[in-house]
Amino acid sequence: MIELQKKSCSQELSKTSIEKPITMMPARLFILYLFVVLTPVVYCSSNLPITPYIYERLVYFIKASSISSCISDNLLLVNKTFNDGGCPPHINFCNDEIINPTAGQTVVELVLNAKKGELGSGYLAVDHGKKVVILAFRGSTTRQDWFSDFEIYPVNYSPLCVKEYRKLIEEGKIRECEGCKMHRGFLRFTETLGMDVFKKMESILESFPEYRIVVTGHSLGAALASLAGIELKIRGFDPLVLTFATPKIFNSEMKQWVDELFETDAIEKESILKDEIQFRKGYFRVVHTGDYIPMVPPFYHPAGLEMFINKVGLPQNAEDIEYRGKNNRLTLKDGFREGMSGLVEDWLHVYEHRAYFIDVVGCSGL
Repeated sequence: MIELQKKSCSQELSKTSIEKPITMMPARLFILYLFVVLTPVVYCSSNLPITPYIYERLVYFIKASSISSCISDNLLLVNKTFNDGGCPPHINFCNDEIINPTAGQTVVELVLNAKKGELGSGYLAVDHGKKVVILAFRGSTTRQDWFSDFEIYPVNYSPLCVKEYRKLIEEGKIRECEGCKMHRGFLRFTETLGMDVFKKMESILESFPEYRIVVTGHSLGAALASLAGIELKIRGFDPLVLTFATPKIFNSEMKQWVDELFETDAIEKESILKDEIQFRKGYFRVVHTGDYIPMVPPFYHPAGLEMFINKVGLPQNAEDIEYRGKNNRLTLKDGFREGMSGLVEDWLHVYEHRAYFIDVVGCSGL
């Protein structure tokens, strides 16, 4: 186990006056929220380079995240490698070693298939080639998933690992998350996340203590990855949480606490000092120009360090990614993209929400 270190947040965040309990909102009001947050703002960039190593990891983990969609069809099989039946044969990422040289070394260890009324389908795999343990969560698929997306009113945060949380506070390693509130629908995840995943991960790391943990997901899966990452930190692990298109889920107090927990300031300072993004642990968010989802709900706040994809269409290369770090107030710089039709998909920028190095849509070829 890796011992947590207490870090203080160097930047005091202003509280928003909009943090009030909100019930299910009418569709027209939700659309109004979207327009409210699309006002351009000025931001400062840390100008750190996206190295080939980081770009390769971003593409690798969005693909690893995307195959969690195959859980819906029971196509991920435990105790098998990706290219030996653990993953569907039509998925190139799982079966083509030119695309993924470690496909034959990646073993599916656990499949989390949420039951009716529950939230949190995903899988746990070990890539022995990259020496990494992957915990990936599926995006919105079921009716319960979509219902949880819109349960946006704030509720008090309570961790799943209460015993470990209290022990860390008593030992002075972290502070209590006072005043912390978050998105109700996503907090539901901690009610259904079983202990199996933590026990399995502990067992894996006992055998391979040098392996790193990466928790990842897209959209709803990104929000769940954020919460799972918090639970892992509380249990003494030191994961890299890497999310794609994650919505805002924390109030200002919890955003600050999460940044302290993941040592966001320290990682940012070390990255600037070394002129290289420190990408082995911490909380990183990848967002996309024109994607509305990371902007809402507007009364919540994003935590972590941001990487911003400037290019709308695929393919997106390393030069299309900008590291923004803690300067992460995402808005559209150009409002509506050229050539928009009157289709709902265009107005809601569905394409931009899916275009994260690949087209993130279902259990596809990747």
